[in-house]
Amino acid sequence: MEKKIVIILCVLDVILLGFSIFLYVGEDRTPPAIAFGEEAPVYREGMEEAALLEGVTAVDERDGDVTDSLLIEKISGTGEGTVIVTYVARDEANNVEKVSRTLEARGGADREVE
Repeated sequence: MEKKIVIILCVLDVILLGFSIFLYVGEDRTPPAIAFGEEAPVYREGMEEAALLEGVTAVDERDGDVTDSLLIEKISGTGEGTVIVTYVARDEANNVEKVSRTLEARGGADREVE
């Protein structure tokens, strides 16, 4: 009788393990891809976020176009006439992609601004 219970519990464990693996494999763990247009804007201090987002897109394998989720996380001045702008995007499964690009800065806007 005890041996039967042990066998039944082992079979249930194997079934639960298989189900857990099935759920894990089916999860979306890939972040969206952020792409930039051909022309990079020139950064000016006080520039609107919308202007920095022009031509930037985010696409996810599962969710498709997630460009609406794009945000500017940070703008850092380099002190050498450029700034580094960090963009982030997320998909429905909350996978986050973060990409930075260097932009030319004009009008003394190359110091740290955010």
